[in-house]
Amino acid sequence: MLPPIEPAVLEQNPSFAILYEDLCTRKLNPDGSSRDAKRQRVHDEIRRNLNTSLTHHHTTQILLSTLTDLPSRSDASVLPPELHSVIELTVAQLSGHLSASDRNILAGDNEVFLDNIDVIAQAVSEQLERVVTLLCTIADPSATNPPPPSSLPTLATTHISTSTSTLPTALSAARIQLANTLSALLHLHTQVLETGIRILEQTIHGALSRNARAKAEVLGVMGREIGVRASIHNLTHPTPPALLTALQGYKSALRGMENGLKDRIELAEQELGLYEKAGEKGMKDLARRAKHLRAEIRRVEDEIRGLEEGK
Repeated sequence: MLPPIEPAVLEQNPSFAILYEDLCTRKLNPDGSSRDAKRQRVHDEIRRNLNTSLTHHHTTQILLSTLTDLPSRSDASVLPPELHSVIELTVAQLSGHLSASDRNILAGDNEVFLDNIDVIAQAVSEQLERVVTLLCTIADPSATNPPPPSSLPTLATTHISTSTSTLPTALSAARIQLANTLSALLHLHTQVLETGIRILEQTIHGALSRNARAKAEVLGVMGREIGVRASIHNLTHPTPPALLTALQGYKSALRGMENGLKDRIELAEQELGLYEKAGEKGMKDLARRAKHLRAEIRRVEDEIRGLEEGK
C-alpha cells in the first residue's frame, strides 16, 4: 500500500500527481500488490456470476420454504383451503420428489396453480412481509419500532463487524481484567493465610498461650496447697466433743425414723396381703358393707340432728 502524500506536494508537482493517481487507481491494488487488469476482470466476472447464482439459489429456497409453510400459516380469507393440496403438490414437483410420469398425471393441478397464481402470490407476499418484519425486529431488538427493511444490509454489516472485531476486543479486555482481578484475589488470599498462620502461632506458641498455661499451673498449685492445709488442719485440730455428741444424737434419730418407716412398710405389706387373699369378690363385699355402714351412719346422724332440733 502506497503511503499517503500531502495535497500540497501533489499541487506543486502536477506530473507526479498524475503518476501517483495512475498508480493508485490502475496499477496497484489497495493492498499494494500489482494489479492485473485482465485477471481481475475475469475474477470480477466470476464473482458476479457466483453472486447471481447464490442469489437465485437462495431465492428459490426461500420461495419453496414459504410455499411449504403457506397452507398452515395463511388464513382461509387469504388462501382458500382448496388450494392447499395444489400448493403441496407443486412444491413436491419443484423439489424433485415426483417422477416424470407423476408430473404428467398432475398436469391439471399445475393448471389450477397457474390459474390462481395471483392469490398464491398475494399470500406469499404477506408471509414474506411477516418474515421481514420479524427479521427487522431481531436485527434491532432494542428499538421501539422495527427498522425499515432497506436498513437490513447495513445492520447485518454492523453486526458482522461487531461480532468479528468489537466483541473479540471486548472479550480480550475482559480476560485481561479477569486475570488482574484473579491476581488481586490470590494476593488477598495469601495475606489472609499469612495472618491466620500468625494468629495461630500467637495462640498456640505465643505469649497468650504461655500466659494461660502459667495461670493454670498456678491455680493447680494453689488448689493442692489448700488441700494440704485442710489435711493438716484436720490432723492438728480434732473435732469438738459437743459436735460429736450432736452428730451421734442426729444419727440415733435417723435410725429411729428408719425403724419406724420399716414398721409402716411391713404393716402396709400385711394389709396388701390380706387384700390379695380376699380376692375380687371379697373386695366387692367389703365395699358394699362400707357403703351400707356409711349410709347407716348418715341416717343416724340425721336422726340425732332431728332430735336435737326437736328439743
